[in-house]
Amino acid sequence: MIDFAGSGVVHMAGGATALFAAKILGPRIGRFYDAEGKELPEPASFPPHSVPLQAIGTFILWVGWYEFNPGSTLGISTSGYADVAALCTLTTNLADASGSVSAMFTDSLVERRRTGETMYDITMCMNGALSALVGITAGCSVVKPWAH
Repeated sequence: MIDFAGSGVVHMAGGATALFAAKILGPRIGRFYDAEGKELPEPASFPPHSVPLQAIGTFILWVGWYEFNPGSTLGISTSGYADVAALCTLTTNLADASGSVSAMFTDSLVERRRTGETMYDITMCMNGALSALVGITAGCSVVKPWAH
């Protein structure tokens, strides 16, 4: 088993912490229950607060992943390390681009089937990119480019 950049430990700790925090805090006020505590027939929608800020944050994380994944080789002067760093960069790029496009088109297909209209949601595109970045981190040094 290969966990190249320690993502298994990092994301397992983060996921477990989020699970416990969600259990302690409970559901969002006004999302599933009204002010009197009665369950709503359908969960209330929470629109994004600031899509431009989300885009900036996604871009910062996306660029940071290009330093993190190849940087996990801890050097490129030793024979073969440069090849590993280059592979990490390539697989990171292919994964986030694939995740971004896949999430956007999947969401647009689901929306079209549900409403009859095709809409492209940039927030789903950003969520797909970040999900793909998380997913590729552990195996970025061994995944072959043709596997994307």
